[in-house]
Amino acid sequence: MSAAKMLHVDAIQTATPGKVTAPGQARRISAAPGALRPELLQSRFQAVLYYSKASEKESPLDVAAWMKVSLSAALPDHPVLAGRLRRDGEDGEGWEVKFNDSGVRLVQATAEVSMAELMNSGDVRDKESKLAYWEEVDMEMPNFSALFYIQVTQFEGDGYTIGISCSLLLADPLFLANFLKSWARTHAQMLAQGRLTESPIFHLSYFERRDHPHHIKSTKLESNPTDSSSPSSSTMLFKVNRNLDAQSYDAFATACLQETTERLGAKPVPNFYLMISDHATGLKIEPCADASPRSSSRALDVAWWDQFGLDELVFAGTNKPLHVSCQVVSRVDGCLAMVMIPEGQMECVVSVTLPKA
Repeated sequence: MSAAKMLHVDAIQTATPGKVTAPGQARRISAAPGALRPELLQSRFQAVLYYSKASEKESPLDVAAWMKVSLSAALPDHPVLAGRLRRDGEDGEGWEVKFNDSGVRLVQATAEVSMAELMNSGDVRDKESKLAYWEEVDMEMPNFSALFYIQVTQFEGDGYTIGISCSLLLADPLFLANFLKSWARTHAQMLAQGRLTESPIFHLSYFERRDHPHHIKSTKLESNPTDSSSPSSSTMLFKVNRNLDAQSYDAFATACLQETTERLGAKPVPNFYLMISDHATGLKIEPCADASPRSSSRALDVAWWDQFGLDELVFAGTNKPLHVSCQVVSRVDGCLAMVMIPEGQMECVVSVTLPKA
């Protein structure tokens, strides 16, 4: 029996905004009493982007080093992504994401397999949780927990992946995708201007002895049904018109839920959690009940992850991802629906995530 292939975490550092954020800013989280349960703190958006090595000069170590510099340049325009969750109010029942410049965690890892071997394995979807680092949010002291991770994994051979894990309390997937595209443009501009030619301290090769490699953490690169970090849910996306008032979001989310259960062949869901994400006003979380008949006067337009544009993200030359995998990792025991409201657009996106049967 061959030894299990391993994934090694070699470095974890933090990218902070290049400019200090003005004090007093926060993203307010409005939740019904008891609605912000511990499992919601662990629910997140996960994306894994697969890249081939386009040239000899394109090293995953260099890409990781460049990303830290360009990320610091991009974060000042999106300070929420460098924030931390904290309780707000004397009773401790209120919550907010404080824009305190705590930063984004950058993770550098190596895998004992080739990228082709991983992508061709039958359980690649379950293994991808190892490619997008995540640590559980501390319910008691959440202000010490990072909410946004970016992992660069080097495979044997010429491939590497960029893995994204972002708390749904910090940013919805649509907002995050728009940030990633904006950051990639900033990265490309800095690279073209020669501002990313020197690798900063994040580059491990300056300090690591080749004969004594050091790993912070090592895990088996295999699927594990009992691993809570592995996704066990399926998500459908819908596009809806923004001519809805705020009071109708729960009704429309219910229609999307009913459509999802029908398309996936899942059992009806009597209760679900609804997250209404508007980065202009805040995040609202409420428990809902599906008490309506199976009908809707509105046509539901199914959307897809590739419409978010992550397959265009370039961090070295013109090298686009070979493949992009996206999913909502829900820890909720039941359904989790999210309404994502983009600024300045008439359409919003609704995601419905159900546990796998």
